[in-house]
Amino acid sequence: MHGLCTAFALRRAGLRRLAVLEAHGPGHDRGSSHGLTRITRSSYHEPRFVRLAIEAHRAWSALESALGGALRVPTPGLFFGPRGGRFDAYLAATLGSGAAVEQIAVAQARHRFPLLRLADDDRVLIDHTAAMVLAAETMSRLRSWLQANGVELRWHSAATQLRDGGRTMQVETTGGSLQARRVVLATGPWLDRLAGAGLPGLLVLRQTIGYFDLDAPAAATRAGTFPVWARIGRTAEEFDYGLPEHGGVGLKLARHRTAGAADDPDAAAPPIDPAPLLALAQQRFAVPVRGLQRAERCLYTMSADQDLRVEPHPRWPRVVTIAACSGHGFKFGPVIGQQAAERSLAIAD
Repeated sequence: MHGLCTAFALRRAGLRRLAVLEAHGPGHDRGSSHGLTRITRSSYHEPRFVRLAIEAHRAWSALESALGGALRVPTPGLFFGPRGGRFDAYLAATLGSGAAVEQIAVAQARHRFPLLRLADDDRVLIDHTAAMVLAAETMSRLRSWLQANGVELRWHSAATQLRDGGRTMQVETTGGSLQARRVVLATGPWLDRLAGAGLPGLLVLRQTIGYFDLDAPAAATRAGTFPVWARIGRTAEEFDYGLPEHGGVGLKLARHRTAGAADDPDAAAPPIDPAPLLALAQQRFAVPVRGLQRAERCLYTMSADQDLRVEPHPRWPRVVTIAACSGHGFKFGPVIGQQAAERSLAIAD
């Protein structure tokens, strides 16, 4: 997502000779940007992320205008957690931000969203800026726009090594070598390997996502009625989230895993055990779960503070790195791409 958005911003800024290298094929599931949907919102635990989210909403509108149609489906945003827990920071940062959010009572939230289970001591935010992002559609339209506007997309062409040539960077790939005046690295789980020493430590964590069928009318599970939501508990490990049904695959639900032993992004993932996913669904949904329709994996690439970094490489002045951490990076794609493009264009020829 961040690589395509950077290419989009560079081409819109007038850069003519531009190539995107991708290790796999279009729509692959080996990284962090696949899947049908994502969440966008303004509710966050720190004011800087709330401000960036507001900026991202404007960038999404510009992207939709350029790509020819809506990429977000408005739906309520429901964010909640126990008093005295980590959710208190969400209330403090978001309510005073000027974003269109409000605090409501648990009873009101239960009445409006009867498919979700809320505890008596939960505090609740309704985010009126929230939406379900059509992630796969966004990626497809970005690829089509880039190709139609003269950007070369090199599939199955992984960058393997970078060398500083002074006025250019030499990029070695599985399809040969090339020279570039400017390079942007948006390689997610593989950033450390390609960019080398000097970058902040990144932790790669494999995530597991489930799609569920509930004992509920279909209309109650669709965007516009069912919310994008997150339940933020007392510890970092207690962060669960979900999205409305889309594409006939069921309600999306997962645990936002941000700690643990690192995963090798090139290693084969173990088979998905449905039992923990079903247990999580039974814990979070207030109606019977008929079954798990589908499960999938993706990779998070986390920094210690889960920050979003668009920075010059510490040793290569012609290289910009994007470490826009997975897990909440997709929603910021258009604004991250714009930032990376601006930094890249500032590099002197």
